[in-house]
Amino acid sequence: MDTLLQIAELPATVTGLLKKMVDQRIHLDLNLNQTLTLPVMKMVANTTSLLIITFSSNMAKALMIPDIYSKLTDQADEELRNLGTFLKRFAHPIEELANMLGPFSSLLSQAAFSATKILERAEGQATNQMQNLLISQEGLQTPDEIYNNNAGVRDILDPFQLARWAFLTFLVSGMPWELKNKDDMGTKLLRAILSNGWLTNLFRDHMLNYQTTITEILKRGKDKGKAKKIAEIKKWEEVALNSAANTRKNKRLMLALLLEDYCTLFEDQQILIGPRILMILTLLAHATSEINWLVVHQNGVRKKKENESSLYTGQETITILYYLTKMRDLIKNNECIIKAYFIEALKLEDTKDVEEMLEQLDLSKEDSSLVKKVLDNIQKIELTENEDGVKVENPIHRYDMGRVITALSSQTQSSSSPMQMSPKLTRQLEIICMHIQLLQDPIKMSRRISNLSFLYFYRDTFEDYFDHLFQMPYSLSYSIAFPMICQDFTSALNRICPEEYDVLISETHGLANSFLDKMAEKTIEQIETYCNEYTLLAKDLVPSKVARIFSEREQEYKKKSETSESEIVELEDQEVKKKRRKTIVHPSTLRKNLFESKIENVTIGMKELLKAFYSRNSITIASYKFFPEAFFLEKLTDKITEKIKGFVHFPIIPSQILLNLSSYHTALLHIDPGLDISTLVKEVMYDLRANDDIVTHTYLTKYKETLFTALGSPHCYYNESMSCFMAMTPKMETQSESSLYTGQETFSHILTSPDEMEALSAIFGVEGLSWLTSQIGENITTSVAKLLHIVKDNSNLLNEPRDKDDTWKHLANIPEFILTAIDIGKKVSLVKLLDQGHENVTKNRVEYLSGVIDMMVNSEMSNLLGVPDTIEKIASAMGSKQAGIEIERNDGGSSQLLVSMVSTLLPFLANLATSRFFPTSTGTNFVLLDVHQNSLNSLADAVMYITSSSSTLDYQQLVRNALSLPLESHKNSMGAIVLAHSIISAGGKNDIPYCVFQSALFQSAMLQSSIDKKDLHSGTIVHELNSRKITKLFKK
Repeated sequence: MDTLLQIAELPATVTGLLKKMVDQRIHLDLNLNQTLTLPVMKMVANTTSLLIITFSSNMAKALMIPDIYSKLTDQADEELRNLGTFLKRFAHPIEELANMLGPFSSLLSQAAFSATKILERAEGQATNQMQNLLISQEGLQTPDEIYNNNAGVRDILDPFQLARWAFLTFLVSGMPWELKNKDDMGTKLLRAILSNGWLTNLFRDHMLNYQTTITEILKRGKDKGKAKKIAEIKKWEEVALNSAANTRKNKRLMLALLLEDYCTLFEDQQILIGPRILMILTLLAHATSEINWLVVHQNGVRKKKENESSLYTGQETITILYYLTKMRDLIKNNECIIKAYFIEALKLEDTKDVEEMLEQLDLSKEDSSLVKKVLDNIQKIELTENEDGVKVENPIHRYDMGRVITALSSQTQSSSSPMQMSPKLTRQLEIICMHIQLLQDPIKMSRRISNLSFLYFYRDTFEDYFDHLFQMPYSLSYSIAFPMICQDFTSALNRICPEEYDVLISETHGLANSFLDKMAEKTIEQIETYCNEYTLLAKDLVPSKVARIFSEREQEYKKKSETSESEIVELEDQEVKKKRRKTIVHPSTLRKNLFESKIENVTIGMKELLKAFYSRNSITIASYKFFPEAFFLEKLTDKITEKIKGFVHFPIIPSQILLNLSSYHTALLHIDPGLDISTLVKEVMYDLRANDDIVTHTYLTKYKETLFTALGSPHCYYNESMSCFMAMTPKMETQSESSLYTGQETFSHILTSPDEMEALSAIFGVEGLSWLTSQIGENITTSVAKLLHIVKDNSNLLNEPRDKDDTWKHLANIPEFILTAIDIGKKVSLVKLLDQGHENVTKNRVEYLSGVIDMMVNSEMSNLLGVPDTIEKIASAMGSKQAGIEIERNDGGSSQLLVSMVSTLLPFLANLATSRFFPTSTGTNFVLLDVHQNSLNSLADAVMYITSSSSTLDYQQLVRNALSLPLESHKNSMGAIVLAHSIISAGGKNDIPYCVFQSALFQSAMLQSSIDKKDLHSGTIVHELNSRKITKLFKK
């Protein structure tokens, strides 16, 4: 209701303002006093637009509000009566408004007619600018307003909007139009408007059809020549439809080329922006006009199907949008240079001839003093620099120039206005007014002239432009223009409509966010494709694929270097003959053109998109800042995380995962996206280790289970010299490469190699290895408890005097004891490998720190006083200690019982057929082993680990039993001696003397020489321990 009341008062307000202008004999002409004429035309045109929209069919229900209100309240006050009268009176708003503004027809029609020259000039503006594109260096440095006498402020008007303002002003001025007169100003104006389009937007997305509107007015009117006028309107409409196919598209192409070339020029020579500001603003205005024309006509009713191609979105449209925003950024980035130029121009070129021109005119003292006051204030303008930047001290008020131009636009009773009498003065004053506005805020003025806020109300079309852009890989860097254009949308708000603020700002934020998100997603897609292609190319350079070719070429080179020239010719002939016998192989196609491969084509779009993210630091929309780089960084981080998670998938071995990570990392470095990729990958890896237990723990759990399965095989041995577990045949021969992956036990050789341990550490870090070793430690702890429980069950026998040599026959659970100890020893060795791999990685990364920690841990002071807890934690994290295995240490009694039990079992172990000691493997390609068959040596590792914390153990019985073995006939006395020696030597105090140890080994070897000649027992220790023969040996 309040809105309708305000609308009802608007025609009277406009009439009152126009009456004052007529009383003051103001002359309106866009070519003379644009500063005064343009606001008047906007006021009249916007009033007309408002009334047309108010009384349109879409608002019919809203016009019923007064009647509904009066019936509900039973009130009929004067305001409601006046409003009802207004609604009935303005049923045809244009005709009624024309009647009201009839006394001002001459004033308004003259203002509308003055737009004709500007519109006609605008049609050739792009062509003229193209002709001046290759202007001389002198011409580039000369300001447009000096170089081109015809250039003026009128050129910076938006032709599309000016056509709407002029058309609506013409309609309400009474349409003074004589078709018979060829020089009729009304005919020229309508021809200029109606032959260049058929639609305009009255306000936001409210459309108005030029031809239909004026035709309906003519049909309702009483003009005798309306039939001919309607026919002429149809002809102009045909011209507009036919010319749209070529003229408009060519104009957009020229504007796109001009903006691109001039942006390149001004980026290199910023000093030219000031002198060529008039040309820059002209290009911005015409570019905005063409985009507005295209958007409106794309959303309107199509007139002819054959001309729809003229309304298709092309590359030139996207180019205009991008370089339009880039040109505005140039003005923003060089604001200080521009202001300095304008101050100089205002004080020198702009005002030097104004006083002379004023003296030639017969001005009143009041007008003369007003002009001189402005001129004097111009000389007082100064540019100062402080901590906040450059500041302009401008004593001229923004209305001062308006007062001057208004005063000079008033006609006297006997003569025309000074503006009409001296066009040169008029032009100079308008230039001064423009320069003062630019001096106050050049950024604001450039945005006002090239305001793209109308795109908010055609968001579907705007988004279609954005989608269309991704079909042009060479122009993907232009995509940044779309979120930047969203900055203009807030200018569509009005302070009298605060209810729109939240909706428009939130939708604008969402639109900009969606643009940046899609840009980031497309960039990540391109990067993903590039990395995949790079990885495929990198795999072709893997040594396993290159080695054969390299070896062949090397052999050829050696043969050629060792033979004479004649022999070389013979060899080449033989090779040619051999090649002819081979199956014909199609040669690989040679590269002929650039950008044929997939990786090259992807690189184009990828580089363009990356350029878009770094072409703008931030985008501000209603005090909210968007950082394009942050969108890309977030998506890239997510993609790297996803990619790394995809790599960490069992049964892919750690070294292969690390190779994939390295290839992916290298590919990202080659892309050079403007980020610290190495740091980013490290942060992602750290986050994965610390916070993503599902990925890391799942892989490590499967890795552990696979290793435990492999270690459980009797054919899997820990080779300390090679620092890995090895798979051996039952005859203690090394597995051939062909059978390397035939079983789980053979897989252990790969998984436990030093390279794999180091790769595992590099991937999962301290967190992953700590978790893995803790899991293994829990398993070991359980097994140790089980082992010691067996020892305690036999404690009575172990504590008795040992007069008999067959005491071991009375022990319980001996097979389980032996197998559990072997399992513990293998897992302890596995943890050692994990720690050693982690320590190697740490030393490679932080060699100095690793050396310092090693010195602090192993120093004499640490040996005397112990290692501080903090240093011990650091050392454990760096792999210098067995991290993760923290079991409850046993008292000395349990450890002594364990040693006693091993001492008692030593004769039994020496008599096992499946526990033979092997210094090396059998077969031709032997390797150093130092292991017992069926990993009996791991039993010693388990005993050494469990008793490591006990310093007062008695090994006499173990030494005595070991040295007495050669005196008896046993199947594996030498192995038992080695087993006992390894346990005793770990204590460091009760070592068997070297000469005694060697003598015992010699005697044992002599006794077993005959046994060794027999075939090797190929069974497993499990089968032997569970055999009937062994079972009978133990007495219950």
